[in-house]
Amino acid sequence: MNILQQPFADELARIRTDDQLAEALKTLAQRHQLSLNAIEGATRDYHKRRGRQVLKKSTVSDAFSGKSRITKSLLLSVLDVCGVPEDAHSAWLAAWERAMRLDRRDRLRVDEAMPRDLGIHSAITTPDSADDLPTYVQRDFDLHLRTVLSPKSPDRGAFVIMVGASSAGKTRSLYEAVHDLFPDWFLVQPSEAADLLDLRTSPPHKTVFWLDELQQYLGGRPPLTSECVRTLLRHGNTVVGTLWPDQYATWISESDDIRRLVKSALTISVPESLTVAELNEAGGVAEHDSRIRIALNTRDAGLTQALAGGPALVMCWEQPATPYVKAIITAAADGHRLGVHAPLSQELLADAMFGYLKPALRVRPTEEWLAEALPHATRPLHGDVSPLSPMDDGVAGSLAGYTVADYLAQHLRRARRTECVPHEAWHAFITHLHRPSDLRRLADAATARLRYCYAEPALARLVEQFDDRDAAIELAELLIRQDRFEQAVDVLHRRLAADPRDWELGRHLSRTQELWQRVERIRPAADAGDPVARGRLAEILVDCGVSDDLRERECNGDLTAAERLVECLADRGCFTEIRARADQGQRFAAEALADLYVAWGEVHLLTARAEAGDRPAQLRLSKVRRDDVRAEDMAAELTALRTAVDDGKPEAALQLCALLFELRDEKELTAELNEGTNGAADRLMALYTATGRHPPEMTARLRSFGFNADGSGLPGPDSTF
Repeated sequence: MNILQQPFADELARIRTDDQLAEALKTLAQRHQLSLNAIEGATRDYHKRRGRQVLKKSTVSDAFSGKSRITKSLLLSVLDVCGVPEDAHSAWLAAWERAMRLDRRDRLRVDEAMPRDLGIHSAITTPDSADDLPTYVQRDFDLHLRTVLSPKSPDRGAFVIMVGASSAGKTRSLYEAVHDLFPDWFLVQPSEAADLLDLRTSPPHKTVFWLDELQQYLGGRPPLTSECVRTLLRHGNTVVGTLWPDQYATWISESDDIRRLVKSALTISVPESLTVAELNEAGGVAEHDSRIRIALNTRDAGLTQALAGGPALVMCWEQPATPYVKAIITAAADGHRLGVHAPLSQELLADAMFGYLKPALRVRPTEEWLAEALPHATRPLHGDVSPLSPMDDGVAGSLAGYTVADYLAQHLRRARRTECVPHEAWHAFITHLHRPSDLRRLADAATARLRYCYAEPALARLVEQFDDRDAAIELAELLIRQDRFEQAVDVLHRRLAADPRDWELGRHLSRTQELWQRVERIRPAADAGDPVARGRLAEILVDCGVSDDLRERECNGDLTAAERLVECLADRGCFTEIRARADQGQRFAAEALADLYVAWGEVHLLTARAEAGDRPAQLRLSKVRRDDVRAEDMAAELTALRTAVDDGKPEAALQLCALLFELRDEKELTAELNEGTNGAADRLMALYTATGRHPPEMTARLRSFGFNADGSGLPGPDSTF
């Protein structure tokens, strides 16, 4: 094929947008030395000869400049004018089809976008409401939002994230600002991060990239990258997104690139409640908008939440039409709590519901459960708001499953914060989910709750079905802690066979084999009842040999290793050994012991060591507070930390669990464990060890095998489901 007939032949296969197609056509015209006026005249003649509607004079120039779409007839006329033979048309038409698919799905003018399609919640309806949306109530941050969105120069855009709770109004405020500032810009709402990554080589211009629920793109496979967003911004585009506060806190503590990307955004905080000025504004609007008036009179929800049907959603769960309705909503909400974002299929929901029903209700066929539950759970409340919403799978007339309403999910997350997710629900999620990102979050949720019997199959699916090397490493470490070295080696071997040059995986395999050999050398003495060998074997399994390595380095005179070992012992709550080391004169052990006595308020023990000449104890004795002051301060601190945890601040979770450990509050630490609070598992296990409330053998088994679904008992090493 002549190069003059098809410029950039290799480039045609990479065309994804109108802009890219227009560039290819302009190049084609230039190589034939055809001016824009010549092409316009020739294409008009082309349409006239074929009896078609004659194109307007500016049609070609508008299409080439991105002001209008490239139609199929326009494409064929340009190819004809440039002398491209018909056998070469197929490559051009394929490129046009790809560009049109993207545009039909995601790309339109901002002022053509439907608010509901952009993620704005359905609002309550009243007899006199005529529009889809109630009147917008101006927010205090609107001016700041428009300021940061306004382009500083024609070739530089903005990246803005709205951070706020569900139904706080963040998406509506963002829509109003973007609609006011960029009404004639294109709008792209990609289905996944891969669509954005495809645009890096030839990004469009004057386009708003709408990333509502940004976590779907940050946690995608592949994830959105900071380099991709920077490229879009450099070409004069604007990128906007929304996140819940806890999600924002999670992502800014993620890997370097994702943290850099999220921190690079200009963030607008959207309070859950309206300010006095905003309420006054809403009062004025309520005089002519009955929906605002009803929402203002709703006492158990804020204005934006009431508009989204929040009270009715909660009532549907608290006062369900049948027990099956409550069961199906609770199962969906618990899935959301565990990090499941995909629509939940009917099969999944039916399997999960079993764990939320009383025995007498379980005997009926599952088809009857769904027949009773789904009509009520999906029935619109106050217009078009429903507890569960059906979702398609990308094909017309299809049903992928159901998602729980954001406001209801957030409410039930608070209401059921420390409730245990039943076994049947765990099993249903692990068995039926097909998105690797959901399985990844599910495995993390199980690990954080010491539900290793669910983390293991979730990780195994990630390894076997999605070739996830990180999951292979985590699964191997879990198997090591359970003294299942043969399976651990097999997992790493099979994953390494798929990529023999994965040096990190090879290092983990070598380490696992070395630990296995070490354990087998110790095992005969341990089986014979040698307490030293049994203790060493248990410790190797608990932390995959970290402490055992440090002990060996300590024996060789490494003081840094000795100090690090004490830190590991403190993290595990091994204070009997720390006390023994302190008595032997180890300074860092004495400091760790004194810190524990201060934290626990053990004045008499700290005083005894101080009087015996222990310098760390003497220095810390003045820090011990009186019991009444300590109790008052601790209560206030706990309240503040719990509030911060609910707001999604990751550092607050660790501080809360550390404080509960200091208070030796096993009940509250267990509650935080059931919620999956970061740090609760380690602090609870350390408390068991430090206080001796449970036999050492039980605590060691908990570290290896975890709890059952209901938080009780110990599954055996061969437990499966």
